[in-house]
Amino acid sequence: MGYRQILEANPETVQELELSAARRLEEAMELFVARRHHAAIYIAGLSAEMYLKTACFFLGGATPWTRTDTLLTAVRPGRYRPPFRADFESGHGIWFWSQELVARRRRRRLGGPPNRFLQVAAVLYMDWYVGMRYRPGMANAEEAARFVTQVEWLANNHALLRN
Repeated sequence: MGYRQILEANPETVQELELSAARRLEEAMELFVARRHHAAIYIAGLSAEMYLKTACFFLGGATPWTRTDTLLTAVRPGRYRPPFRADFESGHGIWFWSQELVARRRRRRLGGPPNRFLQVAAVLYMDWYVGMRYRPGMANAEEAARFVTQVEWLANNHALLRN
């Protein structure tokens, strides 16, 4: 059995997505140390996307064992009209998920996220998109360090953002 078949046989859960976010951030840091700056940004961006998604899912009432496929289907364009303007980007939109997090916190009357959150989200949006995987990359150490630092902030504040 191929690795793909093994993974596809077990539906993805919110807990797995959260664990993957932490692992991708670790890998991004290793890439940064190895001076693979574009790859570090790309992989750290995947981590950021997953941290944002899982925070949104928990705010929506998901448990760690909730399957992510149903949660993602619920927010797809055509099924959901968000109370903000942001591109879904095939489910990978950093700005979409950051605005969804703000909207879900408001719906639950939790107040806005920490003041720094929108600054972090803006930096992440300006420096990352899933299409980076098709680019050879030319990011420098300063750009990669800034980006990875912002993703670390998301990781360190994930519990606060999701509650």
